[in-house]
Amino acid sequence: VARERPDLEEQKNQMVVQNAKMNAQLKGIEDEILRLLASSEGDVLADDTLITTISSSKTVATDIAQKQEEAKVMEVDIDKARETYRPVAYHASVLFFGIVEMAQIDPMYQFSLQWYQTLFGLAVDSAPKCDDFEE
Repeated sequence: VARERPDLEEQKNQMVVQNAKMNAQLKGIEDEILRLLASSEGDVLADDTLITTISSSKTVATDIAQKQEEAKVMEVDIDKARETYRPVAYHASVLFFGIVEMAQIDPMYQFSLQWYQTLFGLAVDSAPKCDDFEE
C-alpha cells in the first residue's frame, strides 16, 4: 500500500496520530477536572473555576467525539481500500516461503528477506498499474 497508494498510507498515519492527540487531550481534561474536584473546598457549585472548566471541557469533548466519529468512517474507507491488496500480499508471501524452502534443496539457494523485499519492490515498480488485484 505504501508503494502503490502513499496517499492512503499517509492519511492512515495522520489519523492515528490525530486520534492519539485527541485521546491525550481528553485525558488531560479529565485529570484537570478531577484535580479541581479534589482541591475544591465547600460547595462545588460555588467554585467558578470548576464550573468554567467543566463547561469548556464539555464543548471540547463534544468536538473531539465528532472528529473521532468522522475518523472512524474515514478509517473504514481506508481499510477497505487497503484490503484490495490482500491477494497480492498472499501471493508474495507464498513466493517468499517457496524461495526460503529452496535452501533445503541446496544451501546455495539461501536468500534473505532484505533481498526479497528489494526484488519485490523492483517488481512492483516495473509492473504496469492495475486496478484488478485478482489477476
